Amino acid sequence: MSQHGQDHAADTGCGCDGGEDASPAPPVRNRFYPGKLMDVRHWQLEQSYHRSTSATLARLGLGPGVLCGLDVEADTDGGLTVCPGVAVDGRGRLIVVDRPVRVEEPYQPTDCAGEPEGDPVHDGTVAIVLCRHECGTEFVRSPVVDCEVREECVPSLTLERFLIRVTACEPDPVGLSEEQCAAIFPDRRGADFDRRERVADTVEHECDRADDCVVLATITYAPEREPDLDTVTARPVVYSNRVLFDLLMCLAERVDACCAGRILPPRITGLWPQVGTDATPATWRAFVAEKRLEIAFDRQLADAAFDAPDPWVGVWQLDHTGAQRLKLTRAGGAFTHVSVPADGEGVAYTVGLESEGLLTQTIFVVASRVPGAGPPRAQDPDGLALDPDLVGTGLTAADRDTLWAMAPGAPKDTALADLVERAPLAAVPPFPSGNGTQGGELHVFAPPPPPTEQVENGPRLLRVWPDGAARLDPAGPLRRDWTRFTRRPHVELTVDRALVDPASAEPQGWVELFQALRDGDKLAGFRHLDLGPGARGDSRGERVTYTFGVDGVRLPDAGEPAAVFLLQVRSSAAAPVPPVGADEPALPLDADFLGTALDNHTLFSIWSGQQVLSPARPVSALGARSSVDVELFDGDPGGFVHLVFEVAPE
Repeated sequence: MSQHGQDHAADTGCGCDGGEDASPAPPVRNRFYPGKLMDVRHWQLEQSYHRSTSATLARLGLGPGVLCGLDVEADTDGGLTVCPGVAVDGRGRLIVVDRPVRVEEPYQPTDCAGEPEGDPVHDGTVAIVLCRHECGTEFVRSPVVDCEVREECVPSLTLERFLIRVTACEPDPVGLSEEQCAAIFPDRRGADFDRRERVADTVEHECDRADDCVVLATITYAPEREPDLDTVTARPVVYSNRVLFDLLMCLAERVDACCAGRILPPRITGLWPQVGTDATPATWRAFVAEKRLEIAFDRQLADAAFDAPDPWVGVWQLDHTGAQRLKLTRAGGAFTHVSVPADGEGVAYTVGLESEGLLTQTIFVVASRVPGAGPPRAQDPDGLALDPDLVGTGLTAADRDTLWAMAPGAPKDTALADLVERAPLAAVPPFPSGNGTQGGELHVFAPPPPPTEQVENGPRLLRVWPDGAARLDPAGPLRRDWTRFTRRPHVELTVDRALVDPASAEPQGWVELFQALRDGDKLAGFRHLDLGPGARGDSRGERVTYTFGVDGVRLPDAGEPAAVFLLQVRSSAAAPVPPVGADEPALPLDADFLGTALDNHTLFSIWSGQQVLSPARPVSALGARSSVDVELFDGDPGGFVHLVFEVAPE
């Protein structure tokens, strides 16, 4: 049994090595005193203490993976050879492969004893994994401790061997995902960005152990193609401190060669009025009242450019009647809205804005356009030009050229009425600005407050979590959402203003969650789940999120199909406690979204506990529709929302 690495396995009856439980537990060790009797239990405890503490440090400190060797080589006859080496498994235990191991049929999955299991894989991916395997050896006679006098043969030694398995699966790639890397190292970051905090929020640091076995390679088979052997993507490698130090030194040399002594051009670190997603309704009103523009820079700039702002900075007023460039006049006084860095600079302007007759849908565009040589330029001897680059509107290059061609203080250009529709952008990048190169262009916008008629229409439903048509999967892009839901099942409703407290405290009657009764790939019906009182989270601007805990959720076990959930929100005055706004006018929640293909009668039957789907329908018949980036309201108080989402097994 060369590929198993289990000497005398057939004689000892060795099976799969499950090992100890890897859950965190306080270590227990012997306490010695004169005359203490050391029986089998105490000797086992003595070994267990040292083995478990060493394994815990290896598992959580080093992590599972290949320590050295264990190269996987393809042979000319279609087989594989695993070279000698050392690894640490998911429990922190050492696995030593002391000789080359031949895998005759790498396309044939095997069980934990190395025997064929299932059909050969000729179209798909298999993984070559290394597992720890224990076998007893050097049998000796041992008396049996019971009423009869007899002896048995027991092994006096344990061989810590290994097993090479073939599994019909495609393991996850090692390392951080692109999304995690982008979160930790964003293209742009604000002044309050904390990378240590971002790492803590992004990188999982759980006590749960990894898989017991270590992936050495994957092989992908396809008809009429050569097998593709991959020894990198899913293979975890544990590098020594010496290798990691050498890598850091190599990186340091490259950083020094690239950036040592490099002086970056000035950047914009703060701007008032607040723009994009950072703006609130109060921002717009305060800007209109104060008529003041404030800009902060991370370096001091030549003062002459501040006295002549028109060539490099401007403010435009846009509404559905046209566009107008506002006149800027340099202003003094303390900076009340931006924070100037210690070694930086700031400038303020009075904006020639007429408040009377201003439309409530007016937006203000702030832009800066700096040529590669400036102005403005840094005061320091390097004289580098301002680097303002930041894309914060949806205006095209032609649109912006048109705006810059306008004279400050000139009459409104009514031919540019359509710009107000194109300027808003869903998300504006945070400050500081810049791309590391002198010159560039910044354009951002300050949105208006919600119109009065929207507030009078009552609160609006902005988001439901989990999203409609979402599939929460521990191995998919929504794995963090999967963890949030499985650890504490709950749903979240986000509204643009608060609801009355009784409605959130007693959600039954206006929001209900149901779990599908599955028969394989078909649905036989739905069962009602109990929602707890809504916990109100921290408000963000004028948004409020309510979290409703869910009781009675049955999460699927491994191998079972995903659990399907149906959420219904019925905003009606007929509810026992209607979901109305906390502030006047107390109108019902505006919630409208058709997220399934179920008809109204079926949905109401499920709501009232009377519906059993007969005959059973396939899951696909639900016609799940995504609620991401979709308005969940229609402008009229009240309404009906229904959507479905799935939760996959671990």
